[in-house]
This record gives sequence, C-alpha cells and structure tokens, in this order.
Amino acid sequence: MWLIAPALILLAVGVLTPTRSLFPDQGDVNLYLEKARAIASGGVPYRDFAFEYPPLAILPMVVPYLLASPFGQVTLDVYKVLFAGGEAILLGLLGLVLGRIVRGGGSAIPGSSERELAGRLVLLTMGAALALTWRYDLFPALLLMAGIAAALDGRPAATGVAVAVGTLAKLFPVAALPALASRWLAPIDPRPVARLAATFALVIALVLGPFLLSAGDDALAFVRYQTQRGLEIESVGGGLAVLAGLITGRPPELSFGFSAVNVEGSLAPAILRVLPIATAAAFGLLALVGWRRIRAEVAAVGRVRPVTVSTLTAASVLVLLVTSKVYSIQYVVWLVPLVALLPRPQFWLAAVAVALTMPIHPVLFAALVRQEALPILVLVVRNVLVVGLTAWVVADLARPAGLEPTTFRSAT
Repeated sequence: MWLIAPALILLAVGVLTPTRSLFPDQGDVNLYLEKARAIASGGVPYRDFAFEYPPLAILPMVVPYLLASPFGQVTLDVYKVLFAGGEAILLGLLGLVLGRIVRGGGSAIPGSSERELAGRLVLLTMGAALALTWRYDLFPALLLMAGIAAALDGRPAATGVAVAVGTLAKLFPVAALPALASRWLAPIDPRPVARLAATFALVIALVLGPFLLSAGDDALAFVRYQTQRGLEIESVGGGLAVLAGLITGRPPELSFGFSAVNVEGSLAPAILRVLPIATAAAFGLLALVGWRRIRAEVAAVGRVRPVTVSTLTAASVLVLLVTSKVYSIQYVVWLVPLVALLPRPQFWLAAVAVALTMPIHPVLFAALVRQEALPILVLVVRNVLVVGLTAWVVADLARPAGLEPTTFRSAT
C-alpha cells in the first residue's frame, strides 16, 4: 500500500485540473486523443496519419479512449481524466516493481526499506507530477524497470521482451540493454546473453514488421523525427547556448519546430557537432567502468551484484540524457524510478534536480523563451545537477562499494 500511494497524486492532478488549463503547456494529452480517435476509426499509424512516436506508444494513448467510447463521444474532458487514471495505475505498478527490485537487492537503499522507497517515490512524484500525469512516458519507464527485475531474477528472455516493448513505446530503454546484459557477462555465459538478444530482436521485428509492410519507410518516421530535431532549449547544450547569449548580451535566435523550442544561432551548430562525439565517448567510458566493476565483483564475491545492474542502467539513461540534443519535460519521467534506487546522497541530489522540473516548465517557460535571466539560471542549475549526478554515479561505479581496493586492482 505504501508503494502505490504516489499514484494518488496523479489521480488528484487528473481530476482537479480544468481542461482549459491544459493548454498550452500540457497540450500533449489532446494530441494523444487525436491519435486515439484516428486509430479507433480504423486508421493505420504512419500510413494513414502522421505518428511521431514508436508504434507501441499507441497503447497508453488508445486504451483510455476505448474504455470511454462505448458510452458516447469521447471528449477531452473525459479523456484527460481517464488518461491520468491510466498513468496513476502505471505508477502504482511501477511502485510494486521497484519494491520487487529492492527485495532482490537491486537498490542502494539501506536495509532495503520499502517504506523509504515509497517516501522517495512520493517526493519524486511531487516534483514531476505534471510530466508523470500528462505524458505517456511512464509506460516505457515501467517496462524498463520490469526488465531490471527480470534480469535480477535471471530471466534473459523476459528481460529482452520488456526492453523491446519499452523501446517500441519510446526509444530510450534500448540504451540500457548492455547494462541489463551485465547480469550474465562476468563470467561470460553466452546462452542467456543470446536469449536476451534474440528475444529483443524478435519482438522488434514482430511489432515493427507489419508497419513496415503497410507504410514502407514511413514506418520509421519516428526515427527521422528524432534525428532531424534541433538543439532543444531545455537540453544541456541548449542551456549553455542561451546562457552564453545572456552573458554576451546577444541572445540566440529561436525556432519552434517539432513541438519544441529550439536554439539557433552560431553556437548551436557547434554544439550539435560535438554532441555525437560526447555521446560515444561517454558511453565508451561507462562501458569501460562497468566492465571493470563487474570483473572486480566476480573476483571478490563470485557474481555481479544486483545493485550494480540497476546502477549501470541508471548511468546509461543519465548519460543518454546529458549528451542528448533534446531534454523535454517528460524526460524526467525516465529518471524517477532509476534515481529512487540510488544511495541517499545521490538520491537527494536527484530529488532537487527533479523538483526543478515544474519551475522550468511550465512556470518559467514563457520567460525562458524570452531568454530572461532567472529562468536561464534555473535551467542551467538543473542541468548542472543532472550532469553532476551522472558523473557521481559513474565515479561510484569506478570505485566499487564493498570491495577492497587491492581486490579491485588485481581483478582489473
């Protein structure tokens, strides 16, 4: 019951939020309603109407619509309550999965206290309530955490299915696939790794294949959508660009494509050129650190500890976020379940970063678009905290807790 308590916050937000106040900042829920109507009318995504999301993003959008449609026309007044209720259910399920991970030793919470985990979820939910309620990202986040739970249980096929379905709803879970495979990498056991990879690939093919047959290359529109996006203002690079404009007195130009505010000007192209290099370098460093750690743990205790699997997963998503050209409000949802499992000092740093989500969007967002000083500084502080948290988590992986330094050195 403690672990499902945070879901009540989302239910309250959904019921108490007037429909007219969804616009302009939470207008995504109206977009979801339009997509659900198109699907319920027999339309095929990518072929019959534009769909900028991976194919299984359909599920959290269309289920609330189908629940209400037998009772008459589904208006936004009805849909937004049902959608928020669906997100509340997903958050409750997420709490239960996190509790399972804690019981399996996959967290750094002292004493594996589920009550402390519930308290953490309440704090994080309060900080990210709007993103959790009005975006569908809880669905892939839940699937990623289910992948962690399956990996800790030693079920590679279930891990592959969970991560594949999550990736087909939102692309980010695929970044954590190597972290979850670490459960079987030291000592290397090729059979479960092969089952993990095969089930992941099979689910991707079975789901994406029919859309490719019906819509051709248009079925990959969600990939092109991401690759063609510019430097979003809330990203780490976007924050640096507007901060430079504030300092020099020459604010960069902004554009408004892809349902986002993007930074243009002379600095943005340079940042966009650097980001792919930074992404490759950061993931390369994480792979090196992770491999050293799992080898050290096998040498010391004979296995990869469960907390290492979950921490490597958190580090993978953090690295993806800080090196991405986009950091929209909903991306904080990806972090909520992962940072809930971190050690207390790292959790509190993460909680502060999450708490700055709503001050940036929607409270100060209009002022940020005007490139005023206060929202720029708040944005930069939030981004610095997330970058610092990423560095801290990776540094801790390089210094395995509970292992003697001499053991760590000799094993690596």
